[in-house]
Amino acid sequence: MKNLLILILMFASSSIFAKSVTLTFNDSVRKDVKVELPRKFDKKDKWPLIISLHGYGGTSRLQNYYIRLGAFQNDFGFVYAAPDGLKDSNGKGYWNASEFCCDFDNSQVNDLEFIKNLVESIKNSDQIGRIDTDKIFLIGYSNGAFLASTIACSSEINIAGIVTISGTSDLRNPMGELVDENQLNCEHQRPIPVLHVHGDADTTIAYDGFDNGRTAHVGAMAQLKRWGIHNGCDEGLVKIESAINATNFVKGKETQHFEMKNCLAPVEHFKVQGGVHFGIYKKSFTKRILNFLLD
Repeated sequence: MKNLLILILMFASSSIFAKSVTLTFNDSVRKDVKVELPRKFDKKDKWPLIISLHGYGGTSRLQNYYIRLGAFQNDFGFVYAAPDGLKDSNGKGYWNASEFCCDFDNSQVNDLEFIKNLVESIKNSDQIGRIDTDKIFLIGYSNGAFLASTIACSSEINIAGIVTISGTSDLRNPMGELVDENQLNCEHQRPIPVLHVHGDADTTIAYDGFDNGRTAHVGAMAQLKRWGIHNGCDEGLVKIESAINATNFVKGKETQHFEMKNCLAPVEHFKVQGGVHFGIYKKSFTKRILNFLLD
């Protein structure tokens, strides 16, 4: 495992994108954010924006390799940013995404506001030009998935679709009280395309959910049901194709593909059978993620 992580970081340390613009914030604790541009980038055109959010203890560099969006940026044509969260007292990068995850020091940092400011900075940058404000997407892993769901439910940013990997949303409120498992409590009623990826052997963010009586998160199926209700789906999940090989961490065709029917916006699920919390996904699977968001 140690050698594998070293190999990951070696790959992650070299840029796989064509060109970039670095944005600096008037905040002494925030790192600069590198915004990657496709090779055919032209400031006269409107471009989709994808923001990728790392997990607890992760970094933007690791997120770039984990999802590997750079392999398709020129083909699909999108602007890309993978910001870093702040570091906690244990030196771990994190997002204050929800009650469950992962502001363990109770810093109360407003990461929704940070992402909002990042989007505005990208939109207003003279070097980047025009962003299609109807095509702003989030991809979140673990802690980043919690934040992606929180931002998508907020009226602060007009999010056009999200992909959440190994992360769901809260089952208890700040007072520790159980909330309705079927409700997202979004600030708006706008349907949002949602693709959720989760391994059924995940012991960090359990596929079936977790509740210790003080803090809790819903499971994958409950999260999908929440989004299905929000998006007006009138049928549950239906398997739509044969199993595929999505990850290098499980042999064979381990991943099942489901979708909800008759929705105002699509709700889909990739269930990684035998998949744990962390995984490196194949480029063919990354292409599926991008097709879901950008097609």
